[in-house]
Amino acid sequence: MKFIFKTASAFLLLAWTSIALNAQTASTDESWEQAKQQAQTEHKLIFVDLYFTGCAPCAQMDKEVFPDPKAAAVLSADFVTFKSDILKEEIGKKLCMKYGVTGFPTFLFINPDGRVIDMASGFQNVEQFTALLQNAKNLAKKGIFKKYSPQINEKEYPDFYVQAYMAGKRNVPFDVIDTYLKSKDASDEVSFVIVTGLRAGRQYDDFFLLSSKKFAQDYGRSSVTNHVFTILQRKKKEFEKTNDLAGFKEYFTEVKQLYTPEEWTKYEGILLKDFGVEKVVAKNPNTAEKVVR
Repeated sequence: MKFIFKTASAFLLLAWTSIALNAQTASTDESWEQAKQQAQTEHKLIFVDLYFTGCAPCAQMDKEVFPDPKAAAVLSADFVTFKSDILKEEIGKKLCMKYGVTGFPTFLFINPDGRVIDMASGFQNVEQFTALLQNAKNLAKKGIFKKYSPQINEKEYPDFYVQAYMAGKRNVPFDVIDTYLKSKDASDEVSFVIVTGLRAGRQYDDFFLLSSKKFAQDYGRSSVTNHVFTILQRKKKEFEKTNDLAGFKEYFTEVKQLYTPEEWTKYEGILLKDFGVEKVVAKNPNTAEKVVR
């Protein structure tokens, strides 16, 4: 039995190594289409790992989680794996643009037709990661998908947004963003990724918070909770001006339901730590590493 277990474990590790090596080859638009075609042929889902060289939590996932026999078994059996370095590969940049990605690693769970099942970001331990995989499988079986359109079409986006992701020109003046958003439905897909992907100014904060539950349902909890935390960091500074801790607690309690109890404990602790102390800078607790392009 021990021999069989060791052999099976070795096979799974070898299988993941093969998956990783195949996925690590230069990812292109063509290889993305091939991954979708492979998923259709093999009746599997697609797991996308958006990372960049030098990202600590990305490297930790590669070292500790993906090779784990439990995670490798699920990935090998039920998913086509697609990895892309978002600083070096155009398809990685396009996927980041499509979904307004700002933290890494970011994981996408997609069906063969390109429909998003779920998204997650930051380091996930083996238990958390396998739970994400299982959840994606369950949602796909039920036909539950996010609202994103299935194809990547650069023409859908304003030029300033395309340039922000494809050319690294992220210092977009707020009046440019504001003019565009005022001409569109503020809750549609493109407006959503502009607000979350470019961290649009505080003028949209209250609207976003009021719409956060609907946004989480439509576009994924990960993107929403990350942006809500950014908003709460900004709001904290406003409440600190009048030393209104009670008011701040009441304000952020409105979004508590977006988080798991464990997540909320972490977020609340960071937001309340040293309230009113000017030198403290809060950090995003999801551990996803940010990159400025």
